[in-house]
Amino acid sequence: MNALDIIILLCFIPAIIQGVRKGLVCQIFDIVSVIAGAWLSYRFSGLLCKYAAPYIEASEALMHVIAFAVIMIAAVLIFRLIGKGVEAVVKLVLLGWLNKLLGVVFAVLKTGLILGILIILFNTVNAQFGIVKEETLSSSVLYTPLKDAAYSIFPYFKELLTKI
Repeated sequence: MNALDIIILLCFIPAIIQGVRKGLVCQIFDIVSVIAGAWLSYRFSGLLCKYAAPYIEASEALMHVIAFAVIMIAAVLIFRLIGKGVEAVVKLVLLGWLNKLLGVVFAVLKTGLILGILIILFNTVNAQFGIVKEETLSSSVLYTPLKDAAYSIFPYFKELLTKI
């Protein structure tokens, strides 16, 4: 375990706290919002680029990034609103401690997913600029599993990153 692993583990502390605060339902919708947002962004960013190109002067690569971000943010917000509605219904059933406990599990999964995506993006930047030594990355206990998990869930990131 190296310093990189400690930094990664520190990122999970707020997730645990958030899982207790928000509970299971909101955590499920948060995970679904990230996955669906990324998929929708990948699927429709090219279409949005075509429609936005006459109104925004930017390179094609930048347009893809902007379109991806806009669709991702919109999808996450919509799914979170739906989650809030479902959460209100669940509170009527009084799941209590089980809702909070399972909320922690899902918060940790969501944070791992987000960290995996950030690691994929960092790998792209690190390959060009050499910010962190390869031996540090390969000796990390958490870095490679998080990266591999993100690639298995979002295999199209490799293709998207080649466009940028």
